[in-house]
Amino acid sequence: MESNESPTQPAKEVAVFEDGPSEPLFSLVAGEGDGFMLGAAAGDAAGGAWELGYSAVAEQITVLSYQLIQHRHLDTTRVIQALRELDGSEEGDPVYRAETPHFRAWLDRAAAGSPVPEEEPSLDGVARAIPIGVAFRRDPEAVTWEATELGRLFSRDAGSVAAGAVAAAAVAASCFGQSGRDLIVGVTETVAPVIKTLGDGLYGSQRLDTLEAELGRLFEAIGVGDGKEALAYAGGDAHDPIQVMLAGLLLAAPATDRYHTPIEQAAKIGGSTLGAAVGGIMGARVGIRAWPWAFANDTWFAEIGRRVTRGPDEVRDLPIPYAVEQHLISGSRPGFH
Repeated sequence: MESNESPTQPAKEVAVFEDGPSEPLFSLVAGEGDGFMLGAAAGDAAGGAWELGYSAVAEQITVLSYQLIQHRHLDTTRVIQALRELDGSEEGDPVYRAETPHFRAWLDRAAAGSPVPEEEPSLDGVARAIPIGVAFRRDPEAVTWEATELGRLFSRDAGSVAAGAVAAAAVAASCFGQSGRDLIVGVTETVAPVIKTLGDGLYGSQRLDTLEAELGRLFEAIGVGDGKEALAYAGGDAHDPIQVMLAGLLLAAPATDRYHTPIEQAAKIGGSTLGAAVGGIMGARVGIRAWPWAFANDTWFAEIGRRVTRGPDEVRDLPIPYAVEQHLISGSRPGFH
């Protein structure tokens, strides 16, 4: 696949107002998605899965981003190999931090020779889908296809896979500055055409029967800024990956100068996983920005975001993810690297 490099320089994000300074209609493009990785890492750190910074959530996004930079496609065999490398498959020590139970179980099955997808509902896929939305932002069909295929590698639950597709679509829309109603419309137009086939062969495919209607109901709640309130609007079930992701979509929808607030609220209801997903959505919209809280390797994440967005399709001059994470765990040089 050819590089997604934009022919123009990234534009500064600018809110456009109709009747006053409190009614932004849209935001201009700010880097066309290159801030997604910084935002995802910030959201992971805000969720507190690992008390000293970002966790296995951002580590997985990094590995997937490297794959997309190199190949512009996610090959199942390469993805499994790359993810397992950080778990010590190359005779090294595991460097994942604060893995979710579902991801830990998947890694254990992969180490035993068979990475069997999980059958229980899981929110994990919404974070893993973030770089897909950026890499394929100009091709809505590719966004849902790649997100679905990646989701099926880890889960056999239809709702979990669909939640990842929603996340990828939201990031893709945010790359072009969409917010408010435009963001919800963009996600709906991307996901709705594939709902009937998205759950084929998966458990609980009937859960998707109401997804388009659920997306439609979000319009009346745009502007909600509280995490628990957003979850209530989305259905209130904290164990339903779709409802939790829709709550995150609501939080991310408004155009706001306080771009960190939706992430903080998302982390309150969905921990580091939803924090990273909403962080990826916000980061894709606002571009490469400083975040109010510190986390390691921010310059690395900024460069990853740039390369997924615009290339070059090369990682040989970038740090090796395993080495970065092993160094961070060793604590030999605290702070930013």
